[in-house]
Amino acid sequence: MNLLLKVVFLSTAFALTTACAVNYPAPSAPLTIKSVVELPDELAETSGLFCEQGGMFSLNDSGNAPVIYRVNYQGEIVERTPLALTNKDWEAITADADAFYIADVGNNKGKREQVEIHKVNRANVNNIETITLKYAGNDATNNIPYAHDFDSEAMVKFDNKLLLFSKSWRTGITHIYQVNEAERVQIISPFASIEGLPGVVTGVDFDQHQERFVVTGYKSDPFGNFSTFMAQVSKDFTLLDVWPLELYKQVEGVCVDSQGLYWFSEEATEGRKASLSSASIKR
Repeated sequence: MNLLLKVVFLSTAFALTTACAVNYPAPSAPLTIKSVVELPDELAETSGLFCEQGGMFSLNDSGNAPVIYRVNYQGEIVERTPLALTNKDWEAITADADAFYIADVGNNKGKREQVEIHKVNRANVNNIETITLKYAGNDATNNIPYAHDFDSEAMVKFDNKLLLFSKSWRTGITHIYQVNEAERVQIISPFASIEGLPGVVTGVDFDQHQERFVVTGYKSDPFGNFSTFMAQVSKDFTLLDVWPLELYKQVEGVCVDSQGLYWFSEEATEGRKASLSSASIKR
């Protein structure tokens, strides 16, 4: 390698590495990690989380078995619910009293013309409705992998509305979409956005105790460096606080339990097993 090429290579590598160094604003209250447990290998690619009394539900992402896992607070799998579906790229799970909602919306490379949300009847899991979504303005033939905004990994059922939060690689501005459950095929456009988050969003839930959304996400680079964060966002989608999750890498899901404790799951990465952690915010 000649000197000029070496300088260019080292400069590029340095720029990419330092791109993951994020300066977080001082939060208005401290976040304290309460517990950390390893998840079993069966949930190595955990990609979503939904809290319910006594535990939570999770799932794995692309290419894995189409199974909803019920997990206790110790990270142990206590129930498996296989579904008559294909896991193209499951990225999020939420629920209400009647149904689970599974977001098959992963689109890192931008090549999917349409994505899907599966509504699974909790009383009869063989009763499944599929909602097909197309992003307004999405041109899958021209999207650059990991450099477009037509991706998502976060979904929440809030105020009787099904909301999808974008994973905006290109702009860094998180777009919020509302999904019409009565419309089987639909084109979705954002009705709101979040600016100022220090990376892409991978998980969301609504904290009923503090009346605000909680999101997780990260900024990453090709060398496996992550700057992972948790943030709170107001009901009108204004960024309120951001906390670094300094010991974590690919955090994928977050949910709030009945006591107001935050739970978040981390996918396995090189040298790290999948994990489940809890945290509290004292105000």
